[in-house]
Amino acid sequence: MDKPRQKKKTPRLLQFLMGYGTGFICWLAGLHCLVVDSQGNVSISGKRLRKHLFKVFMWTLEIGLLLNLMSIYRNWIMGAAVFEIEIAFVVKSVIFLYIKVFWPRVFPEILPGMHVFFCPQCYQKQTFKFLPVSFQYGFFVTYLCKYCACLVSGWGEQIFYPVNVPLKKIKPSLSKTIPAAVLAIVLGFAVFRFIWSFFS
Repeated sequence: MDKPRQKKKTPRLLQFLMGYGTGFICWLAGLHCLVVDSQGNVSISGKRLRKHLFKVFMWTLEIGLLLNLMSIYRNWIMGAAVFEIEIAFVVKSVIFLYIKVFWPRVFPEILPGMHVFFCPQCYQKQTFKFLPVSFQYGFFVTYLCKYCACLVSGWGEQIFYPVNVPLKKIKPSLSKTIPAAVLAIVLGFAVFRFIWSFFS
């Protein structure tokens, strides 16, 4: 009885991982920063691109600092006494609960694939989970409302109709957004190395 269930779950997991991976790459490339007019012309929204690049920069910086802090914590806990580990566990739990209660939007905004905003259709404030649907709907950068099944773009705008834009029209814009995203990652890594040099 268990084997058929495992067979059903595995393809769904693979589909989720493939869809999420595709959507994340499209998000990182800044496809949700593109604007399509009524004539089908594609242009880059400077305001959206700046916000996106700042988020990519902050993610790179945060991930670098977090990984190194976890490495330091792991080295410390390997040689710590039992009571020190217990105190560390209590402190971590209190900090986590404090953030969860008083700053509930912190974790959804930090975690990839999640975003907090009001649904444009039912006006419910919620945490939207990343759900890449198709290239025509938000260029794989879409969220789905759990209350009304409204499809929302990465900027909280409702998506009604598919956009018939071929990939060749987007390539000129990608030649600008992808290098900008790579530059944001490089800058984030450089700032991380600069900050970490004071602790090493």
